[in-house]
Amino acid sequence: MDFLIVGQGLAGSSLAWRLLRRGASCLVVDRPAGETASRVAAGLVNPLTGRKVRPEWRQAECLAEADAYYRETEECLGGSWWHKTPIWRELETPELEEIWRERQTAPDSMSHAGPILPWPEGWNGLGRAAYTRGGAVLHAEALVDAQRQWLAARGALLEGEVSPSDIESRGGGLAWRGRKFARVIWCIGHETAGALRLPALASRLSKGTIVDVALPDLSWHAGVLHFGHWLVYREGVWRLGATYEWSWAAPDEADAPAAQELLADLARRYSGRVEIRRARAAVRPIIRYSQPVAGPIPGRPGHCVFSGLGSRGATTSPWVSRILADHLLDGAPLPDDVEPSPLWRRRNRALSS
Repeated sequence: MDFLIVGQGLAGSSLAWRLLRRGASCLVVDRPAGETASRVAAGLVNPLTGRKVRPEWRQAECLAEADAYYRETEECLGGSWWHKTPIWRELETPELEEIWRERQTAPDSMSHAGPILPWPEGWNGLGRAAYTRGGAVLHAEALVDAQRQWLAARGALLEGEVSPSDIESRGGGLAWRGRKFARVIWCIGHETAGALRLPALASRLSKGTIVDVALPDLSWHAGVLHFGHWLVYREGVWRLGATYEWSWAAPDEADAPAAQELLADLARRYSGRVEIRRARAAVRPIIRYSQPVAGPIPGRPGHCVFSGLGSRGATTSPWVSRILADHLLDGAPLPDDVEPSPLWRRRNRALSS
């Protein structure tokens, strides 16, 4: 076969989708579905982020590609997981209001920076609300579940584990469990650096906790509420998230202090009833200034990586998967801010100094 893809989160699923629909043969190997970053994340797509509310890395390419890709998957698979929605961002100080007014006239942000408005009824946000255009929510778990079924129906999915030590070089290609492949692409998120023993791909691992709640006294559902944390609505339940935890005992178990942090922040702005449904957690891989990494692994012929989606995987994975597929199938060059080799050069410079 052409490709062995290890991992079926947003990265592995989108790459397999690109390759298979272009006629390549591939096998995706993944563990049974569990609590992973792709499944737990709320999939918020925010065109203006951070304290300075600026556009993110390669935003023009990523937003356009995300919209096209998620609409395509909905049409082909018959699902509903991509929803365009405004974001109501909290401007709790006059200084933030001033920054927002600057964004309303700056060429790279004026199309997204809408008016400053009062909060919807039932929500007591601090300061006023900045209406952000161009936002969206990807219900990522629904998408990867549908793609898992699509892969299985084509005989392109195998549940199991792949260890780097089990892959052998053979006849100009790679072999795993008696099958031969031209390339293997590792899409295993926060486990990448450890499993492959590649310090150059070491990431700032951040565990995120999300709490699903019902808010019966908040009848407004017309957008995302962003207040440092955020609330995303779907089918009667609000997803409240997400924390950033830099140490933890179990990567896929929600910790009580993190859930309490979210609920306390909610209580500052909403005084109605809160019905807790469940809490979930997973670990994000954050590499190279929170930018994705995709392409051949230096010193390992035939091995590639697609990782580092961090908290913006819903936004970046469609565009990165497309350019990686173009590279794998057509030899198209990868941008320097995507391919892995600069990370190796940076590590070598650090070691030599």
